[in-house]
Amino acid sequence: IMAHPSFVVYSMIVQAAGGKNVIVPLKDLRHDLDAMASEITERTKIIFIANPNNPTGTMNTKAEMEAFMEKVPEGVLVAVDEAYYEYVSSPDYADSLKYFRQGKDILILRTFSKIYGLAGLRIGYGIANILIITEMDKVRQPFNVNAMAQSAARAALKDRAHVEKAKKINERGKKYLYKELRAMKIRYVPTEANFIYIILEDDSASGLYEGMLKQGVIVRPMGKREIRVTIGLPKENKRFIAVLKELLSD
Repeated sequence: IMAHPSFVVYSMIVQAAGGKNVIVPLKDLRHDLDAMASEITERTKIIFIANPNNPTGTMNTKAEMEAFMEKVPEGVLVAVDEAYYEYVSSPDYADSLKYFRQGKDILILRTFSKIYGLAGLRIGYGIANILIITEMDKVRQPFNVNAMAQSAARAALKDRAHVEKAKKINERGKKYLYKELRAMKIRYVPTEANFIYIILEDDSASGLYEGMLKQGVIVRPMGKREIRVTIGLPKENKRFIAVLKELLSD
């Protein structure tokens, strides 16, 4: 069971494993946990939750997650993708570690590719109870994480100064882009990640993407009317707004 739109890899790995995807649409651009829980049957093996969600940047709250976890029967694995959790500023963000400590069937997935800036090393980590980890280890490929990536990851975990600096830069960039988009009367979704989901008035996402690409600005088209833009450094954010204004005026 998974939401849509969300991280596309979930459906790909389910198909690769010979499973069946059960897709639940977002509600108000957030995971509809009640609807996802209602899809659970005796055949359900795993539920994917991206919190914050990619591509919308929205999150589910403590109360929503608590109510959901109470409905999940034993033996169904809840995989919580927290690739962007370091960027979250809301005090109402759900604490997934709580369910790990309770011994629930939960797998918490985190990465060094985002706030730590180590995407090229392809390293992340998972948190789960010993039974889940033991089963995963049985099918783990040999030599799956190299020594350099492991050393970099351990160093990154200790570098709190970098994380705090990156969060501050992201928050400043977020506020700047919000202000500029409001001034342009462009609809956007408030984000808890390092990107903003923008909803256009017409089916121009593909054309806008191509126009920006020609000027060296890369955004991600997410539908006919939706694009996702990563929050960058001040210079990059200003460049994005300048090109956006130019293309929309044309």
